[in-house]
Amino acid sequence: MKYKIGYIDEDPTQFNKYERELREYFDVVGYQISKGLPLEDMINQVYESDIDLLLVDYLLVEKGVLVYNGDKVARAFEEIKPRFPIIIFTNEENQAFPQVDNPFNICDKAEVKDNINKFVSKLTKLIEQYKGFVSKRKDLINKLLDKGEKEGLSSEEKHELLQAQSELNNLDKRSTEVPLQLMTDKKLEDLSKTTKEAEAFLESLIKKNKK
Repeated sequence: MKYKIGYIDEDPTQFNKYERELREYFDVVGYQISKGLPLEDMINQVYESDIDLLLVDYLLVEKGVLVYNGDKVARAFEEIKPRFPIIIFTNEENQAFPQVDNPFNICDKAEVKDNINKFVSKLTKLIEQYKGFVSKRKDLINKLLDKGEKEGLSSEEKHELLQAQSELNNLDKRSTEVPLQLMTDKKLEDLSKTTKEAEAFLESLIKKNKK
């Protein structure tokens, strides 16, 4: 199953060009870009597209369709989903460099033509690093909940559980990855009495992990 990447470019010709180059490796999602599209509407489209990585052209204002560049899109999306893999795609790295918060997120479009395997590998690694971060914390929560239900948790393990919960919650400001009400200190003390809640939570983790 291919990873799904979103690609924002105000120029349909450019979108079509790189979509053709990348379709062998990824499912490439485009967005409805109309003249004057507000940044918030763009971000909503990206959020709802359920992608694994966002590829955004830096110079979005060039055609006079949009009034913001890719650095603003990246920044706005990162406010909602910190740590999410985002690549600023450009032919003008020197122009993008001063404006982009993380220069390591910049990729030259020429790399697709010159060494597409390296480019694909780079995107794949970014996606898998992010998924690995999520998976490790879900596995830890799963393990600690199971242990807590059977034999209780030490204070250190409670701290680990709360920290893993907090890290997952912070990955998406519009969604609660772990039910906060399950993780209060009182609930942790009474985990043996919350079997149904724990089972429902574990089931939700399994469903999310399959997406």
